[in-house]
Parts: sequence; structure tokens; C-alpha cells
Amino acid sequence: MNIAEIPNQIQSAVSLVRMLGAPLEALLVLASLVVAVIAIVPALTGWRRGALLGITGLLVAGEALLVWFHWSLNRAAVVIDPSTGEVAARVAVPLWIESEKLYVWALLVAVMGVFARRQRDELLPGIMLTVSVLAASAAVLGKPFTEPLPQFLAQYDQYVQATLSGVPQAVVGAYEGMLNGVRFFYNTPYMWVHPPLLFFAYATFAISFVATLEMIRYRHSSFETTAYRWARLGYLALTIGMLLGFPWALAAWRGESWWWSGKVNMSIMMWLLYTAFLHARLYLRRKGMWKWVAALGILSFVVLVLTYVATYVVPGAHSYA
Repeated sequence: MNIAEIPNQIQSAVSLVRMLGAPLEALLVLASLVVAVIAIVPALTGWRRGALLGITGLLVAGEALLVWFHWSLNRAAVVIDPSTGEVAARVAVPLWIESEKLYVWALLVAVMGVFARRQRDELLPGIMLTVSVLAASAAVLGKPFTEPLPQFLAQYDQYVQATLSGVPQAVVGAYEGMLNGVRFFYNTPYMWVHPPLLFFAYATFAISFVATLEMIRYRHSSFETTAYRWARLGYLALTIGMLLGFPWALAAWRGESWWWSGKVNMSIMMWLLYTAFLHARLYLRRKGMWKWVAALGILSFVVLVLTYVATYVVPGAHSYA
């Protein structure tokens, strides 16, 4: 394989996803504003279900474009063994890293929201507002279509340029660095299980958070039951995901003090809070206990958001700061 041709292949895919995705990003921001207005204005109640389905369909369409883009990258982005000239690996870039994290979260909440509103119509406005915030943030901050995977593309371009330089030390160093990235990050089975489980949990916790707010608003225990059921589902995914992250950390960050990472410690705090939230309902029948359960539900979700933000602002092994 001629590695000099790879940048052109990747650039073609990037150009196409930008051309098709730029209108999608703009439409996603507009749709988020419309959905938020429909969620807030009582006179537009009849439009709520259609609005949620509409923005969910838009997110699904965008995800389909991203799937194509990642498939194109997998076909083009190869790691070539300098000693044999053969392809040693193909990079399988996941759909939930870098600029696409918020997008995946928004998509999952939207899809779950379609099912959740069938259980309780009262949850619909809160779910719509949550999806609006996440979708607009994904488009404005993440820019998954107009600025796709900037870190990976820069890393792979450095690998290609070092390989084309012909300097033996640079070629071998670039090959080993890229191959380690494939083995311990992009292609590792942990990457394809650990983050999806966490984002699934984050989405269920968002639905639980909306139900908790409705419990406070209506002071009705049935909303607590809904909040508990969604949180229970997310707690299972969160626990399994965190357990799978442990052996991955041992393999990928060998020799580093990754356990002191702010993101890791905040994740443990979040897990403990959701543990307390789920167990506190055992005493729900005690006078005034529902207030403590509601407070724990809200605090847990706030810490979840802070845990996500910590990835970008708190230095450490598990950080982009």
C-alpha cells in the first residue's frame, strides 16, 4: 500500500462529511431551539411528541453520516510495519470520542426519551429540554461534522509525515507510537465496551433526573418509581463499565498514577452517590424521606455533569486538559 495516497483518501472523506454535515449542525441548533420552545409553551402541547420524534430522527440521520465517516477512516487509516511494508493494523476509530461524545449522549437521551414519554407524558417537557441542551451543545461545542476528530486526524497525519520522511528513527518511532495507540486505545475491546456502557448510563440518569424533578413538582411517589427504575438500569451499566475500565487502565497506563486522576475519583464519587440514591428509597415511607431521596437524585446528576466536564478541565491520565 502506498502510504502517500492515504492523506488524500482521508481528506476526501473529511470534505464530504463537512459538506453534508454543516447543514446538519445548523439544523440541529435550530431544531433544538424549536423543541425547547415547544416544551415550554403550554399552547404547543400537541406538538411535543412530534417535536421529540423529529429531533431524534435528525440525530439518527447525523449518526448514520458519522458511521459512514468512521467506516471510511477504517478503510484508509492503516499502520504499516516498516520492516515488512505490510499492513500491521487498521485503525477502528470509535463513535464516542473527541468531538462526538456529546452527540452520542444527546442521541441516547433522545431515543430513550421516545420510550420514556410512553410511560409518563409529564416527563416529555423535561426530556425535550434535556435533549435540546445536549444536541445544541453537541453541534456548537463538539462540531462533529465541521471539525471531525481533530486529535485523531492530527495524530495520524503526524504518523504519515514521519513515515514519509524516510528517517529510520522517526519511522520506527511513529510506527510504534501509532501501533500502541491502536492496541491500547482505538482498537482495544475495552474502548468498544467501557465508554458505550457509561454513555448509556449517563442517558438513563438524565431520564431519572427529569423524573426526580417531576417528583418534586407534583409531590407524587409514582415519579419516584420512574426515577428509580431508570437509575437502576443506568447503575447496572455504570457499575459494569467502571469495572471494565479497571483492567483497561492497568494495561494502558502501566507505570502511571492514574488512580489519582480527577476524572477517576469523580466517577467513584458519582457511583457512591447513585448507590446512596438507590438505597435511600428503602426508607421512602418514613416521614420527609422523599425529600432526601429527591436531593440525592439531583446531587447525583449534578456530580455526573461535573464528572463529564472534569475530563476537559482537570489534569490527569483520564483527561483532555
